[in-house]
Amino acid sequence: MARRGITGVLAYNDDTAATAVGAAVRAGIRVPEELAVIGHDDSPLASVFLPSLTSVRVDTGALGRALAQRALDEALGRPHAQGHIPVDVALIRREST
Repeated sequence: MARRGITGVLAYNDDTAATAVGAAVRAGIRVPEELAVIGHDDSPLASVFLPSLTSVRVDTGALGRALAQRALDEALGRPHAQGHIPVDVALIRREST
C-alpha cells in the first residue's frame, strides 16, 4: 500500500482497521512508519490491539437521544432546530498513527 503512494487508511470501524493493520504487516509494511491506520468507534479492541489503534470516538448515546427528540418533535408537530445535530466527537490517538 505505502509503496503505491497510499500513506493512510481511515477504516469503517476498529475491526476493519485491525484487518488493515494485519494485512499491512503481512505485506511487510510498517505501521505507522509507512502506513497510518485510524478506526472508528473506539471499541475495546482498539486499546489492546498491537499496535494500538487510533480511533474516532462518537458520543452515540447523545446522538441517539437528540435524534429521538427530533423525531418526537416532528411526530407531534412541535418546532425543532433544523439541520446539524451537535455531537461530541474525539480522535483517540494511539500507536497506529
